[in-house]
Amino acid sequence: MCVFLQAATNNKATTMTKAFMTGTQCYGVPSRVRSDHGLENTGVGAFMIAHRGPRRGSFITGRSVHNQRIERMWRDLFASATNVFHGLFSHLEESGQLDLTNPVHMWCLHHVFVPRVQRALDIFREGWNCHRLSSERGRTPTQLYIEGMMRQAGQGHRGIDDMVFRAPEEDIQDHTEYGIDDEVEVAPREDMITNVSNVDCPLNEQDFTRLTQTLNIESDHQGVDCFLACVEFCNSV
Repeated sequence: MCVFLQAATNNKATTMTKAFMTGTQCYGVPSRVRSDHGLENTGVGAFMIAHRGPRRGSFITGRSVHNQRIERMWRDLFASATNVFHGLFSHLEESGQLDLTNPVHMWCLHHVFVPRVQRALDIFREGWNCHRLSSERGRTPTQLYIEGMMRQAGQGHRGIDDMVFRAPEEDIQDHTEYGIDDEVEVAPREDMITNVSNVDCPLNEQDFTRLTQTLNIESDHQGVDCFLACVEFCNSV
């Protein structure tokens, strides 16, 4: 079950936590979260430990290659949605139309394509949650989620019981059932840190208003014409 997919222009912990919370608003706070050692996950880890408690596997860290399900989902996501943008951005860069070191280019890229990427993610998430699983007798992830909620309520599962009534305290000894437990390490490992910085808007408020009024970022040309027009506008003011 994919509870959220959020396109963002940075990988800050606050951004990731905000996206995570949108998922909890729809599906509740899970009993446990499994994550890699990335810096962007520290906020989610702190929330889970504060909300669910320490020393019970509330936030389990480990390399994503040990999680075959998420690796399979990333492959499907790339094949079904994000590979189009990967190829498009690579073409823009190779043709000299996109300079990754130019902050104006990067801001225009975000301005034009983040909404498009988000729409692609939303479509993928809806399709993923509604696709039939041969291993589950044709039931969809959404059906399995609802069925599990109904069947497991009152059985001591924190993530489920909290949506119905207060769950009893539990002490799970075997965290390996949920993945690799690295002693609930919330602090990121230095070798896993990748910093994606925000790019400031190069326009003042008046010019930004003019841009939004004159540029339709919803064109039918995969957004390339919008990107080039946005760059031209920013360089002209």
